[in-house]
Amino acid sequence: MKDFFSALVSQEKNRVIPEEFNYFGKLIGSWQIDYVESHHSRVIKGEWHFSWVLEGMAIQDVIILPDYEYGTSLRIYNPDTYAWDVAYGYTGKIIRLEARKQDDMIVLTYIDDETRKWIFTRIEDNQFHWQNITIKDDGDWYVNADIFAKRIL
Repeated sequence: MKDFFSALVSQEKNRVIPEEFNYFGKLIGSWQIDYVESHHSRVIKGEWHFSWVLEGMAIQDVIILPDYEYGTSLRIYNPDTYAWDVAYGYTGKIIRLEARKQDDMIVLTYIDDETRKWIFTRIEDNQFHWQNITIKDDGDWYVNADIFAKRIL
């Protein structure tokens, strides 16, 4: 298995990716998270780990929400579209998204439903905020869930 991890994990971003498209670079590392769904008041404590992979051309993460969901995303920079192609998978489901920068946010839009988005915002060295939103017919955002993350590594 050591050969697998050595082949998968990269120590840094590939130089082919222009710095202005290094959207997710600040997320590399490990985070303690609080996951809050809008229709529940409970907070699920979990972890979210990010690493450069595939010779630094992609970022993979693992999200761990005990007794709720375990999943992984693969974010691959696409030099043809100047965006990131994203696949998120968890038991029984794979979701495809495209990530682009929008002001100070990274907006991941579902390929099959442009009204559904994931938003990374307020990405700092030691914390970030993530939201799962649905855009309503009137243009307002409905927040389905929030994640509040604090760096642990």
